[in-house]
Amino acid sequence: MVKNKKRFAANESVADARLLHFTGDGKQLVYTDSKMNLWLLELDSGNKTKVMQNINMNGFNTAVSKDGKLLAYTKTNDNYFRDLYVYEIASGEHVKITDSMSHSTSPAFSPDGELLYFASSTNHGQSAFFLDMSTQENPQRYGLYAAVLKADGKSPLLPKLADEDAVEEKSTDDKSAAKDDSKEAKSDKKSDKQEVKPAIDAQGIETRIVALPVPQRFYSSLTVGDDKNLYFVENEQPGSSIETSGRALRDASLKRFNTKKRKVEEVKSGVFNVRTSHDGKHLLMLSQGNKLSVGKVGATVKAKAINTGGVKALIEPRQEWAQIFTEGWRNQRDYFYDANFHGLDWQKVYEKYQPLVEHVGRREDLNYLMREMISEMEVGHNVVYGGDGHREQRVAVGLLGADFVVKNNQYTVGKIYTGENWNPHLKAPLAMPGIEVAEGDVIHSVDGEPLTGADNIYRLFTGKANTQVRLEVSKTGKQEDAKVVVVETISNERMLRHWNWVEDNRKYVWQQTDGKAGYVYLPNTTTAGYTNFNRMFYPQTDKPSMIIDERSNGGGQAANYITDVLSRQYLAGWKYRSGDMILSTPAGAVYGPKVMLIDQDAGSGGDFLPYSFSRMGLGTLIGKTTWGGLIGVSANRNFVDGGRMNVPHFRFFTPDHEWRVENEGVKPDIDVEQDPVLVNQGKDPQLDRAISEVLEQLKTFKPVRHTVAPAMPKELGK
Repeated sequence: MVKNKKRFAANESVADARLLHFTGDGKQLVYTDSKMNLWLLELDSGNKTKVMQNINMNGFNTAVSKDGKLLAYTKTNDNYFRDLYVYEIASGEHVKITDSMSHSTSPAFSPDGELLYFASSTNHGQSAFFLDMSTQENPQRYGLYAAVLKADGKSPLLPKLADEDAVEEKSTDDKSAAKDDSKEAKSDKKSDKQEVKPAIDAQGIETRIVALPVPQRFYSSLTVGDDKNLYFVENEQPGSSIETSGRALRDASLKRFNTKKRKVEEVKSGVFNVRTSHDGKHLLMLSQGNKLSVGKVGATVKAKAINTGGVKALIEPRQEWAQIFTEGWRNQRDYFYDANFHGLDWQKVYEKYQPLVEHVGRREDLNYLMREMISEMEVGHNVVYGGDGHREQRVAVGLLGADFVVKNNQYTVGKIYTGENWNPHLKAPLAMPGIEVAEGDVIHSVDGEPLTGADNIYRLFTGKANTQVRLEVSKTGKQEDAKVVVVETISNERMLRHWNWVEDNRKYVWQQTDGKAGYVYLPNTTTAGYTNFNRMFYPQTDKPSMIIDERSNGGGQAANYITDVLSRQYLAGWKYRSGDMILSTPAGAVYGPKVMLIDQDAGSGGDFLPYSFSRMGLGTLIGKTTWGGLIGVSANRNFVDGGRMNVPHFRFFTPDHEWRVENEGVKPDIDVEQDPVLVNQGKDPQLDRAISEVLEQLKTFKPVRHTVAPAMPKELGK
């Protein structure tokens, strides 16, 4: 049982607090709050010290020295780069380590407190603000550095004497910690009797930064073991690979910089985050799927999984629901972008809804109640979801990637979706060469069970997703003509059907414009939207005009990358000795008319894109007014049961210094309704209007890109 329990307020004012560290001597807590303050709290007295306040809500990094004397932290500058600082706890002095010309992160002290390791990047600029789509797939290159904190300190890379290797203690990498600890303990006893000296010498610190001899790569999670070696994670570079799943490769590995051999060594693959224990003897590692493991520091780590499966707790649901409700209300109080809630009395809202918590009968009802509470704010992106609710176990149904038509009491293959061939992550079961099933074929049975028009065909595929099935098919509809084919089903046809729709639209635009216009569809403004744009736009830059379709755009980021490309100006042509083609700078550009299709289901980043497209004068908006949601999310933590409330903590405003778009949307220049009768006939009135608009604008467009070089010069030196 804990004795002498103490309770201290984390903040002088209202704010949400998060614990970061204990100081190395265990005497203080290091924590931050929702106002981006960094705090120290003395555990004996409860006295608090505000170390610093960051200037934005995009986070910072911290580290503490083992002796409890120093606290390292990063702080963001107006240039979006982070500088590294060291705070001496005893004196309250802040020492700036870096010079604002690089982005520094992940500080880690050596066990003796003499060195501060960190990672720093000079190519961070294009990845500086996560909200910009222009950050997509940019390689992030960091170097690893050591700052020598004392004026009389030594570089970890001092030249070795010729015979130094011969006299090194054996196994110094992994077995010297006990001796070092003993020496440090004796040194500490002596120093207690001597005058206390600063733990860091500020003067000349910028000249005592040493670059470690490592490649510049995407590093994170620096930490130092008691073997004095630097452990860190090397991450896969963004955009380096798209896997067969269609998703970007996410991989990382644990490395260490061997300070004796002065080289990088592979320690363990598949590690995404790492920390050392207080004594530096063990590593806590996080792997794919949030799996935790622990192992002793060393050249190789024998990781032992931390099994939390046996951890159980007795939960009183009503008590937990009351806590979740109050925390949700506090999350809004502490993180909503406007502390005054647009004039709404948030305390009264709590008093209105809190008495209803005792009437909640299940977890889903709690989510409903909290949605009702936050709906009082009348803002988008303010949502509640998840939690420890009831979930039925789903039965996966096998699918063939096809439409079926019942004719003559038989199931006939109506349309086979192909995956458009250029999508390696899409599997089209009936389109695979050698399957020999064609549109119009009749399916007589599935795994030997007869199929008639009176059946639900999907009943025969219940529980058969991603497995092989045997189909009896014929071209005549006669059982005696049937043959057996083996097909591997899929569990989801959504993307097959989506890409069929996209490609049908592209081909339709080409056909209706006689190749004068391209067509690009953007499902969102994050990874898929970035990928789709690159995939569809650049191959069609030989067209004089372009239709950008962002209907039902799910948002994500601010798509400045797309508007940057669409706004490119023709700068130069290049004539080579051989070949008829005139090359251009920029190569990937369309200089003619541009039209963007928008609708009521495009929102968030799908609001920002047409807003910026219109503001930059890039072209014509056609369709319906967009959703209207440019208050963004979110910085708060999940609830105790895994549920979540996304609290909007930032908001868009225009260069004219106006709050716009939220609950307003972006209006089209040409309003076109999707007539349900025409849509059900397979027509697309909005797309047809876009086609007619670009064709009309092309009539008066004067090409700016030259396809023929000027006459060759006749004079020398010209």
